[in-house]
Amino acid sequence: MSAFSESALEKKLSELSNSQQSVQTLSLWLIHHRKHSKTIVLVWHRELKKAKPSRKLTFLYLANDVIQNSKKKGPEFTKDFAPVLVDSFSHVSSESDENCKKHLERVLAIWQERMVYENNFIDQLKQILSTEKKAKKRTFEQIQEEEDDDYLSNSTPKEPPENRS
Repeated sequence: MSAFSESALEKKLSELSNSQQSVQTLSLWLIHHRKHSKTIVLVWHRELKKAKPSRKLTFLYLANDVIQNSKKKGPEFTKDFAPVLVDSFSHVSSESDENCKKHLERVLAIWQERMVYENNFIDQLKQILSTEKKAKKRTFEQIQEEEDDDYLSNSTPKEPPENRS
């Protein structure tokens, strides 16, 4: 296996595809380098945020594979991923469609079933998915902006008043 470095990880993440083989191959490499788990998680999180929306779910699949398959070797990844998962789920959920959210819900159901994380943590992640679904409709600011636009377009005269002197 190739040596670990941040640049090597960034390159591997940029080459990650949505195939099961690609996810599992990179997962095995990451687990092999688990002594760098803190750095791996930080780089993973940073690259997830930069990734195109179509690739973000694959990053979460990778995290899922690493978290589940590293448990036998030690708790490093389960612990180190936990602090960034809330932000990661929120980020991916806010930029994805309903189909992607169904895949994320499936991951959470598996984690709950296999007791990967505590139920209250999984419930927090589920809450993020359901909140983001509702929030996608329109934010308060968007509604206010639309109302302001409507008000201005209905109350401002189209032509200046005639001056009759």
